[in-house]
Amino acid sequence: MVPQSSRHDDEESQQHPRQSAAARPHRRIRQRPDLLMASPQERLLADKSADQLYEQLWMGALRSGEDVNAPEVPVVVPGYEPATYDKKKGHAVAVEARQRLDAVHNHRMDMLKTLRGSKSHKELEPFERILIETQYWMGVEEWHSGASQSSSSAVAKKALSSLHRNAGRRATGAADDETSQSGAATDVSYHIPETPSYIRGKLRDYQIEGVNWILGLHNRCINGILADEMGLGKTFQTIATLATLKFTYGLPGPHLVVCPKSVVGNWYREVRQWCPSLSVFKFHAPSSIRPLMVKAHLHPTNNLKYDIIVTTFEMIISELSTFKKIPWQYLIVDEAHKLKNEESRAHSSLAMLKTNWRLIITGTPLQNNLRELWALLHFLSPELFTDGSSFEDWFDSSSGHEDTNAITRMHLILAPVMIRRLKADVNTGIPPKKEIYVSCSLSRRQREWYSTVVAKDAELLNKQSGGNLSRLNNIIMQLRKVVNHPYLMFGGEDGPPFKTDEGIIKHSGKMTVLDMLLRKLRQDKEGKHKVLIFSQFTSMLDVIEDYLSMMGYGYCRIDGSTTGLDREMQMAQFNAPNSEYFVFLLSTRAGGLGINLQAANHVVLYDSDWNPQMDLQAQDRAHRIGQKRSVRIYRFITDGTMEERIYKRALKKLYLDAMVVQQGRIQGGSNKRSNGTAEELLSMIRFGAEEIFKSRGKDVTEADIEQLLADGEAKQSALEGELKTSCQQSLASFKLGADEENLYEFEGITYNERDAAESKSLHIELPESIVGSVSQDELLDLCIPYGEISKCILHPNLKEAIVSFRSVLGAVDAKKALTKTKNWTIHFASRETATNLVSREMIDACFNTGAEKLGRGQRVREAVVFYSDEDVARLQQKREKAPPLKIPKPPHFPPWQLYNATRLIEIHNAEVAIMVRNWRMKHDRDDNASPRPGTSPTAANEDGTMPSAGDIEDLTLSNQEQEEKERLLSEGFPTWSNREFIRLRAAITTGKVGITDFRGISARVETKTEGEVRDYMQALLERGPRCIAKFDAIEASVKKAERKRKEEQDLLEATKWKVENVVGNAEENLKFPSSTARYDINIDRRMFLAAYDRGLDVVSTIGQEMRMSPDLRFDVYYQTRQDAFYSSRLLQLMTQVCREWKQPEESGMTLTDRTRRSKRTREGDVVESPEAPSVAEDEV
Repeated sequence: MVPQSSRHDDEESQQHPRQSAAARPHRRIRQRPDLLMASPQERLLADKSADQLYEQLWMGALRSGEDVNAPEVPVVVPGYEPATYDKKKGHAVAVEARQRLDAVHNHRMDMLKTLRGSKSHKELEPFERILIETQYWMGVEEWHSGASQSSSSAVAKKALSSLHRNAGRRATGAADDETSQSGAATDVSYHIPETPSYIRGKLRDYQIEGVNWILGLHNRCINGILADEMGLGKTFQTIATLATLKFTYGLPGPHLVVCPKSVVGNWYREVRQWCPSLSVFKFHAPSSIRPLMVKAHLHPTNNLKYDIIVTTFEMIISELSTFKKIPWQYLIVDEAHKLKNEESRAHSSLAMLKTNWRLIITGTPLQNNLRELWALLHFLSPELFTDGSSFEDWFDSSSGHEDTNAITRMHLILAPVMIRRLKADVNTGIPPKKEIYVSCSLSRRQREWYSTVVAKDAELLNKQSGGNLSRLNNIIMQLRKVVNHPYLMFGGEDGPPFKTDEGIIKHSGKMTVLDMLLRKLRQDKEGKHKVLIFSQFTSMLDVIEDYLSMMGYGYCRIDGSTTGLDREMQMAQFNAPNSEYFVFLLSTRAGGLGINLQAANHVVLYDSDWNPQMDLQAQDRAHRIGQKRSVRIYRFITDGTMEERIYKRALKKLYLDAMVVQQGRIQGGSNKRSNGTAEELLSMIRFGAEEIFKSRGKDVTEADIEQLLADGEAKQSALEGELKTSCQQSLASFKLGADEENLYEFEGITYNERDAAESKSLHIELPESIVGSVSQDELLDLCIPYGEISKCILHPNLKEAIVSFRSVLGAVDAKKALTKTKNWTIHFASRETATNLVSREMIDACFNTGAEKLGRGQRVREAVVFYSDEDVARLQQKREKAPPLKIPKPPHFPPWQLYNATRLIEIHNAEVAIMVRNWRMKHDRDDNASPRPGTSPTAANEDGTMPSAGDIEDLTLSNQEQEEKERLLSEGFPTWSNREFIRLRAAITTGKVGITDFRGISARVETKTEGEVRDYMQALLERGPRCIAKFDAIEASVKKAERKRKEEQDLLEATKWKVENVVGNAEENLKFPSSTARYDINIDRRMFLAAYDRGLDVVSTIGQEMRMSPDLRFDVYYQTRQDAFYSSRLLQLMTQVCREWKQPEESGMTLTDRTRRSKRTREGDVVESPEAPSVAEDEV
């Protein structure tokens, strides 16, 4: 299939190093004198162009399943004819179009100036002002001299009918009214009744409608948004529009298409496939050859040789100076997610380009909030949409408008500039998709990890005042890893050595369901099923990859680190007829855009994205035009975890999109709607919930999988009724977090400090057989091993008790252990659930709302009151005959000594309160008086009189409080001074020693031994955030120092690896990855070997050593170089070698046996170096 003329003379073994010889066709080496005489830059560009052609032909052969070296067979398309074009006429049409566009723009700006200067216009509400301006700007209302004085209410009333009338006129190619007003009328009717002959394919009816809609916008000089649902052929419609403008109406290019990197290749192929008469160039290259490509392909700027330039947002930002010089006809922004922040570099860079028309292509015009939608409108018409804050105020409930008015407002704005069709609205021929909500359960190991992570991290977070968003995000990220698979956690997998066995399945509830699902599909040989598996985490893809290898399933994989060539090759092999690949692994962010995998008929969303549109994008990789089979979508959600909350949040975002965008879409030139607005809204909100099966609280079996598939249809009607009810919410009061459930609640336990008081307290019911035989102190002794206890209260009936722990984890451990060993009935106590079981006084005592019961005698101590020196002096003035009351001074605990100062001061205040109470009871009594107000009634005798001094028993701290005080005092470090702490902090934050190098730290803190340093460091890392102010800064410095030490260690390891792997004499044979003529290779070798011999300390002295070298004493160049020249060159060499040392060796590996797992390896495997960070993990 590859013609001989396309095979160029580049080196055969270096063009595609990742392809095996068996997979690549033979390429002959040509010897041509003209190429030998060409410059290296010209040869580099020629090689790149030849490579692109070669890859295009090779990928096409893979997709069709043909032999790569077979003779090419021309494809005959019925009705297709190559287009002809008159360049001279096209130049005149372009000039005329530019003049007409300028005239219309000037007319509109005069109109805006007149309107905004009108007194009556200024008195209107903000929305009414922008609505009137939009109607006139879009040509929905005719502008005349007295229009500024017209009634705004009349404009609003006629708005919808005018929109529909004008839409119909555009669909039939009617002339533009506004153009005639500006004096730039044209007789051209922009309209196509059928597919043009120069298109190699057939446009469907709704696609012809879409092309005519874009042509109508072009005729009226308006920018727009093509917002058809994913998979309806937006790219095809755009290409047909550009071809129609050139070959039917004579308007030439150039046009600029800006899209994500993953979509560049698809745009290039689509243009070549559907309209070969349009010349297209793919501008994407590394920075080394980018200037050569700019000179060869983007010059002269006023006369490009291509009709369409396809590039990425990054290329626009990097080469903005060049792209700004080119007068573009159309700027087409595909997947315009980066435009949704008006302050982003991509938005501002694209806004600076010289363009006549702008078209946004997106299947998700609204993802998170209304501000994003305003950013798109601002990009299309910056003169019209200038204030985003007022845009959001239109939907504020305080404005007094109802929801219907709010929705109608948005529809009036969107209708002239946006077209939106759903697959359910048009006849696409695509079989319907079935979306299944699969509820998974946690395995035993996952439950242990989930409880540990939530309790540990929540308590760490609660030490910060007001909460910390970054720490909260980290907790959420860890929990998402746990519910995916415990192997994603550090220490979650047994080993080393690490083994890939059945544990990879049974330790994760999701993996158990996935294994059963894949087994079922694999057994159906006749169905020829293929599965796409999406995940947010590349580390999760690593685990699934090991599972697939263990099971012997053929698979492909795409994530953020996959190169463009690998991406194209794997897609072609997966979609090829009779392909052996069963599963395709994709990361949701990297694999959800610009990828066509219609060979698959099953999609597994292993975890959900915060942005629901990303999951919808992923689904449409398989459910798109060309799909012949019904597609099933399986969304894995783990019951009782935060994944349910994430899913509910995503549903709310889809609800906002459905209310604001979906109901206001215009379908071509008509006003038809399919089955009413309620059905449209329902189809958008369902979001993968057609079939539901719950398996909480028990293991999933094969029968459950069958039941899941069978019962999905029966559950559908009930779910639809629930969703219809939820749709009645108020749009004006829409809040993502208004009624969110507690993210820190797991299996009925609340872990965050604000709500966790009840989860820290246990209500214990003792069996009848031991009632009366268990005292309060014995119960305390039983509970102490599981955590620190704040209160232990035994009820007077001796049948019940409440034990309050200081941590949730302690309460959880005690509940599990005592229930198992003692067979007691234990529940988490709360005021609501325990009221019927224990007395109100007991509950109030446990939760610090009343008096605190003490000891075995059930005496009552008054609430602890803080007494200052002034309070004591005031008490003594009233009791002159009493001996002086001496109160100990409050203790002082320096923060560097790591005492629990808060709790110790609380105990000190309790001791002072007890001293004051005892003193008052002895020296402030009246035998015949009744108890004074404020005195506890239980402190009086039964006859109501106060007891005598001899009868009064001194109160003291309880045994557990005294023991707690002694323990807290023993935990501090009273022998550590501030000077020693400063030296230790300097040692661990400068990177000179590691935090576990206790010997190195003790050498810098000379007065402390290695053992003392070890104990202090362990306590510092544990109690530092609580005891030391701004400990976050110290922690950040330590982490930064650790990273620096790790980088230096990697440099030394790489240097050692490089020198010791040189064949022969290193001083003669040592080579570096990228040597240039600017530096002498011998000097580089000498400096590098010096670093190998003496380490990084040589960096600071290498300049002086090189200048003192005998062979360089009379070299003027090297003698005049500063020290920074030598040190920077040496570090540059070491960095290059380190990068080479870290790069994974993939040569000789096929697609199925290459692994990307970096954190753990199977037994007997070779450990690979770490992969680049994943896209999904970095955006959270």
